[in-house]
Amino acid sequence: MKKYVRNASVTFLARKYLGGRSRLGVSRSHILTLCGIALGVMALITVSSVMNGFRADIRERIIGTLSEMRLSAIDGEPIADYAELEERISAAGFNAAGVVRSELLIKHGEFTAPALVFGIDANKQSELSPVLRHQNERGAVHGIVAGTIDSPEFMEGGVAIGSGLAGELGLYLGDEVQLISPIFNIPSPFGLLPQVQVLEVMAIFAAGMPEYDQSYCYIPLQIAQSFNSYADKVDYIEIRSTDPTRSRAHLKQLQPLFLDYKLEDWSSFDASLYGAIRFEKYLMFIILLFMFIIASFNLTGSLLKTISFKKSELGLLKALGYRDKELKQLFLMQAFMLCTLGIIIGLILSSVLLKIQDQTGLVKLDQAIVLPVQIQISDYLLVIAASYLLTWL
Repeated sequence: MKKYVRNASVTFLARKYLGGRSRLGVSRSHILTLCGIALGVMALITVSSVMNGFRADIRERIIGTLSEMRLSAIDGEPIADYAELEERISAAGFNAAGVVRSELLIKHGEFTAPALVFGIDANKQSELSPVLRHQNERGAVHGIVAGTIDSPEFMEGGVAIGSGLAGELGLYLGDEVQLISPIFNIPSPFGLLPQVQVLEVMAIFAAGMPEYDQSYCYIPLQIAQSFNSYADKVDYIEIRSTDPTRSRAHLKQLQPLFLDYKLEDWSSFDASLYGAIRFEKYLMFIILLFMFIIASFNLTGSLLKTISFKKSELGLLKALGYRDKELKQLFLMQAFMLCTLGIIIGLILSSVLLKIQDQTGLVKLDQAIVLPVQIQISDYLLVIAASYLLTWL
């Protein structure tokens, strides 16, 4: 009972010293410490959520254009039995479609530009690549902005072209373009000539990433196979699940079924960009931790100031039988209260700020791009743990 009363009195004194007296200037220093901790927590949570938002946005754009996973031959050669592989992948619960990839030149009038041309099965590819869906369908953020690939005309000789490339070449729906191979392998009386395929622009899409919009084109699979002399082969098979956020788990699920093939997920398609975003998140987190360290020094100074002003009271408490351990506990309790209150205020402020941004898109990178945010519980737990750790150190 005596121990309980003593502990209760320590808690009471910690709360009393936390309030302080303006005459001593203690309350003001505590408020400044509280603000430092709250701002540090708010900054850490906000920056982490923004970087998470960028990561999710980049993932959506990459997967929307390049699919979630990819299966290819280990030696890089075209795959001949792709129809059987598609069936095996479908049996495992995934969507799959073979793709032929070519680096060609695209010409319209006097304008010529390099292009990455993908031969696709239009009936299957719209399930794998949201960029080939209409923007107003299935909640797609990016997709076809004009025309369609769901028509017999596309299968007979159409092309879907990125909005940036269409603008560069001055293309509109119904215009004809020439796909030109950079390899001169067609004999003629004038020597070797490049292979040329004339197609009609049937759709224009927006991928949301300039490097895709300015160079990507989609043509029917049969035409791409004929152009590349592939007969019935593809370069790789694109794979997509119902939950692309679990792509690594899906990759582990499929790997035992295709040991003779190379399996990759979306993070390796544009590894440099994805790696840069992850590095920036960790770097910003470390930089902001230094801001929190400064706040913890402020907390230490505030407690030392309290001790200095309370010397007479501390002497009286020792005379009443309080041990040094209990007096130390008093100020540790005060530090814990300040830290907890600062964390709560910081969490509330950051949550409100992020909610406003998520709901209203208040902060924009430009007129069309809203600053993305994604709140993760793991970030909250990490910030809380780091806050307590740095405070107690």
